[in-house]
Amino acid sequence: MNFDISILRCPLTGEDLYFADERKFEEVLIVIPEIYKGLIHSGLTNQSKTYFYPIIDDIPLLTQDYALYIGKGRDELLSKRLGESQRVYNYYSSIDFECVDNIERYNDTSKWLDFRDVSHAYISQSLLRAKRYLGDKGKYLLDIASGPVGLKEYIELSDNFETRICIDISINALRMARRNLGSKKSIYICGDIKSIPLKTNLCDAVLCQHTLFHIHKEEQKTALDELCRTARESAKIVIVYSLFYRSLFMNIAIFPVQVYRISRHLAGKLYAGIFKPKSHLYFYSHSLTWFKKWASDGKSIEIYSWRSVNKYFLNLYVHKKLFGGAILKLLSSSEEKHPQFWGKIGEYPLIVVTKLVLC
Repeated sequence: MNFDISILRCPLTGEDLYFADERKFEEVLIVIPEIYKGLIHSGLTNQSKTYFYPIIDDIPLLTQDYALYIGKGRDELLSKRLGESQRVYNYYSSIDFECVDNIERYNDTSKWLDFRDVSHAYISQSLLRAKRYLGDKGKYLLDIASGPVGLKEYIELSDNFETRICIDISINALRMARRNLGSKKSIYICGDIKSIPLKTNLCDAVLCQHTLFHIHKEEQKTALDELCRTARESAKIVIVYSLFYRSLFMNIAIFPVQVYRISRHLAGKLYAGIFKPKSHLYFYSHSLTWFKKWASDGKSIEIYSWRSVNKYFLNLYVHKKLFGGAILKLLSSSEEKHPQFWGKIGEYPLIVVTKLVLC
């Protein structure tokens, strides 16, 4: 790996990580699962030498699920290694990739984004909005749950930083991100947002897009605390969130569609509760008031608009022959002039947290 591993920490114990020496690596090879044999040629161990983390394709696998216990006696932290992350991992592992304009992306991207020409300028502008809040310069930008960085605009988000740290639970997504980012200086780590394998107070900015609402509602605070822990003092933590049924504008503008979406969502939760599918993608949206309560201690928070409308609105109201371009131009202008207003009532708020004190 071509980066300084001193920035890393064990996701289970919080200890420093070191390359496994040859003797320890030989011992681990005997007990690793069969699917890893031939793929692992090195790994990391924590300071107390109780856990081993494989390195595959120069990507360290620093999630609790990949940790191999190499200590003596029982694995006392085993219970921490079970949870919702496995279902999210299964979901994204089941999705194929597609190549568009020489950029690899998930092939379900069109389910969430409107790629029609009439919407192109509006969508592109929203995809770049996070950049203005991340800061003008810095060494490390943490892109948590980065996915494949599968859009041209997403690639540009790290332009002001020396190094982009891409962390995701999918190895395949990280491989695609490495291909998409090309020569841009980047670090790729398989990790979990609820236990980020980075040192405290490391990053000059943190970016979290369309991820937090896939974390269990009781664990979203844990994820937020981790985002804040990894950030330096005065660093910006930029979160793109979805209000879904809490969006006043969407509830009014596309009321019948919202009723359908909410009904489908509730039916999906019931189905998941009964049948417990392995690849079900969890979703829960907290209110903006909940975020403000979380940020009350040692943090400041501002709410802006990332994009006020969803794809359902665009499909319903925006059409080239019905002045769709003009509608979006007016909407975009209003979002630029009144970002806090649209952030509070639109579908996708951009939540900007400033870390005021060191952890």
